[in-house]
Amino acid sequence: MMSLTRRNFMKLVAAMGASAFLSAYKGDIVRAVEAKKDYWHICWLNGAACTGCTVSFAQASNPDLVQILTEIIVGTSGLPIALPDYMETIHPASGTLAEKLKERWKAGEKGKRILVVEGAVQKPGYCVVAGKDFREHVREAAEVADAIVAVGQCATFGGIPAANPNPTGAMGLSEFLREEGIAKPVINLPLCPVNGEHVVIILSAVIMGAKIDLDEHGRPKALFGTNMHDELCPYRPLYDRGVFIEEPGNGDGCRFKIGCKGPVAFTDCPSRRWNGKTSYCVEAGAPCIACSEPGWPDKFSPFYAELPSIPSFLGLNPTTLGAGIFGATAVGIGVHAVRRKLRGEKDEQDSY
Repeated sequence: MMSLTRRNFMKLVAAMGASAFLSAYKGDIVRAVEAKKDYWHICWLNGAACTGCTVSFAQASNPDLVQILTEIIVGTSGLPIALPDYMETIHPASGTLAEKLKERWKAGEKGKRILVVEGAVQKPGYCVVAGKDFREHVREAAEVADAIVAVGQCATFGGIPAANPNPTGAMGLSEFLREEGIAKPVINLPLCPVNGEHVVIILSAVIMGAKIDLDEHGRPKALFGTNMHDELCPYRPLYDRGVFIEEPGNGDGCRFKIGCKGPVAFTDCPSRRWNGKTSYCVEAGAPCIACSEPGWPDKFSPFYAELPSIPSFLGLNPTTLGAGIFGATAVGIGVHAVRRKLRGEKDEQDSY
């Protein structure tokens, strides 16, 4: 087995999938991070969101939160890799003491700092913490952070808070920092909610100094470089055979006709799942609603409506969704249609 080094960290994640990588290399991750002998200070801020990403991170199963807190220790500090210095939802401090922890993180005398943001950023006045607007908290933290990670659809691309008509002016972290003139890269980990294993992998990679290749939307290619429909979906063979379910949760067939957006979604959801790897949306009988993509939920609604013809997907120009994504998808769907024709099967997707 290839040994774990900074150079091959993310390559192995991409090759094995998040879950298999964590399972196979947990001990190596511990040793590699311990070798850094530096404690990375983490500040986790919460904006406009449901806090589901915090819950998802707390339920990371491999390693689980107890392992993270007791086994993955940074250097000789005795401190766990992924326990933030400040985390509004689950840290034990409250009130004035909690705010002092946040200010101490910003001052940061020793070690480096990772800023994690959960939730969208809104116009002034809609989110105030300890008497200060959330925008100020984010701006001050981003200016001193050595690495910035946005977790969940709301923090990455605006998510539900930014859906039409968006009365609070909610936006993703990258857009907010651009408006503020803060030119620092943001590692975007979308999905609703974020997957806890993604968070553990990326925090480990940042601490190790591993190179994280990002796509045009700031997502790690190792985690969001594969197409749901073409490369990962377990129901793809049923699509090729023209076997579809007609209503959610009823029967065993491809979810395409109940609105699955897998053909335009890039994520590794099928290879890792949630809730202790029990299941994920499509496996539970629902369609993929593309929460990994910019513009969700508006550009992918209604969720249970079948994809219309290519290339006028939902009335959008393909370049709106990303030329590379849509081009590959259109080619893939075309190939499927040809396959079915050659087999002489009744093609229920002739509209393509």
